[in-house]
Amino acid sequence: MTPEAIRYTLVCIADVAFPQKTISVSATPVPAIVVDGCIVIKFQVPDKKDMASLLEGNTCYTELKSYDNKVTVKVFNLASGRDLFSLVDGEVVVNADLISISFALLSRYEESCTSERDKFGRFRYCDSLCCKYDFVDIPLVDEYAMLLRKFVCDNFPTVSLSPRKPNFIPTHDIDFLFRFQNFGKAVKTIAGDLFKRKSLRLSLKSLSAYIKSWSNVECDPYVHGMLDLLKVSIENNYDSKFYFKALSGGDDCSYNIFSNRTKMCIERISSAGKTIGLHGGLESYSMQNVFAKEKKNLEEVIGKEANSSRQHFLRFDVHSTPQVWQQSGIEYDSTLGFPEHDGFRCGTCHPYHLFDIENNCVLEVLEHPLIAMDTTLFQYRNLAEEEAFANICRLHERCVAVEGDFVLLWHNTSMFGELESWYKNVYLRFVEWINNDGKTGRILKS
Repeated sequence: MTPEAIRYTLVCIADVAFPQKTISVSATPVPAIVVDGCIVIKFQVPDKKDMASLLEGNTCYTELKSYDNKVTVKVFNLASGRDLFSLVDGEVVVNADLISISFALLSRYEESCTSERDKFGRFRYCDSLCCKYDFVDIPLVDEYAMLLRKFVCDNFPTVSLSPRKPNFIPTHDIDFLFRFQNFGKAVKTIAGDLFKRKSLRLSLKSLSAYIKSWSNVECDPYVHGMLDLLKVSIENNYDSKFYFKALSGGDDCSYNIFSNRTKMCIERISSAGKTIGLHGGLESYSMQNVFAKEKKNLEEVIGKEANSSRQHFLRFDVHSTPQVWQQSGIEYDSTLGFPEHDGFRCGTCHPYHLFDIENNCVLEVLEHPLIAMDTTLFQYRNLAEEEAFANICRLHERCVAVEGDFVLLWHNTSMFGELESWYKNVYLRFVEWINNDGKTGRILKS
């Protein structure tokens, strides 16, 4: 916990707690936030031994009610018999170590403390603080910030704050743009529907779609799915993001970014005013030259700078990926969510700057954490549709409560065949639920 790391963490907390206020922070000798030049908030100095115990999953915690009394919030190393905050000589004193765990979550420092990874080289949910202390469904850093805001406002009535407007941000990774990429793959796909998926109805439907796609690419199920997601985005005025691969070849290249069919699809999204971002290939997360090449390919197609990204398979290496993005001119990323579990991997649902733990500095890259993904719900967790819908509604409610953003990933391939009902009864139902202020969410018939 260097002074730079402490200062970074306090800025992140202050940005959530006191939006649009004049803030100054100091890391030494006592970590502190000063609001409007007059309200001093003093934090505990992080302890190296306490951090080690925390990362091992051995730290005791106290459960407190959230600022709105709707959930419980785990607080670590709270001084015995003390409230979380107290007022001493006109200054706010924090009686627990909020900095250590906030830094570990925001910077992803916890990922540097274990070499355990899954088969794709990804940090595992089971090794995370979210899992060890069971708070993945709570944006812990944001909850601390909101509790701090409430205490300050209760004790300093002259403080006036303008709450931040929370947002729902649909995002769509285009892993596969065409279900019928060529004749050979079309034959395999149609045969797979019949023999592997054992569905004559699906096989005949695929054959019909393939024949129609000869003359109209929009009849391809995956293109149709992408355009349907775009339609929902336009109808609801969502600031949606579509992330396209831009590889030149290799096993991970599932479509040609330079083909006229691909360009047509990208133009449809771009002309609707939606963001086109880079879906970095499997190897680009740790190789700056590979990432830069893919970024250049996409920029050649869209005719402007591509400044937003999400890595394919959510691959991320805390030691190298942030630097890859920084060096490539990425301004905005949305990779950081757990593949295996929906929730708050970074402890926040607010956009925030990443921290380079290798070089001990704040980066220009703004991370907008991913909160939930379709394949997490139906593949990794094997939830029923009703469970999945309830989960994302609950997570969205928490994002709204802390004035953050609910970033959801839904693939254009997760709305066809056996996943058609998932699209209707989870995604579209969720959109309807939001539009009705969380009051309805009827099952949509297939």
